[in-house]
Parts: sequence; structure tokens; C-alpha cells
Amino acid sequence: MRFSEFQKKEVIDMQRGKFLGFIQDAAIDITKGKIDTLHIGDTERSLFMEMRVKDQKQFGYDEVVTIGKDIVLIQKKESKK
Repeated sequence: MRFSEFQKKEVIDMQRGKFLGFIQDAAIDITKGKIDTLHIGDTERSLFMEMRVKDQKQFGYDEVVTIGKDIVLIQKKESKK
């Protein structure tokens, strides 16, 4: 799968069923050749129809539950106290 196809998918928080946005970018671990984190943001259109990213969040690739045809399901790992 090409990254450009990956960017078109909606990202959903599996616990809350909430739309988080679209994948904007990814950080890749070059030593392992694998995706490390996904940068997810909601986009908004400005007055001149330019796309701007608002409220960008980062999720570890290990938080991805499944990648479907149209969506990516993410489940945040609970922080250990």
C-alpha cells in the first residue's frame, strides 16, 4: 500500500467511536524500516479554499488495531500508573 492511499483513510478512535481526522504524516524508524508514529489531524478549509491542518495528534503505530478499506481503527493504550 502506498502512503498516499493510507492518507485518504479516516481515523476512528475505537473506544469512543469518534472521528479523529485523516493521516497527515508518519515518522519512520529508518533502522527498522517501519512506521513509528502516525500524525493525525482534522483539516479545515480557509476562505481561499486552502486546506489547513488543525489539532494534529500523534499515535504510535502499535495503537493501530486494523486498517480497513476506508478507515483506520485506533485504540489508545492505557497509561500505566
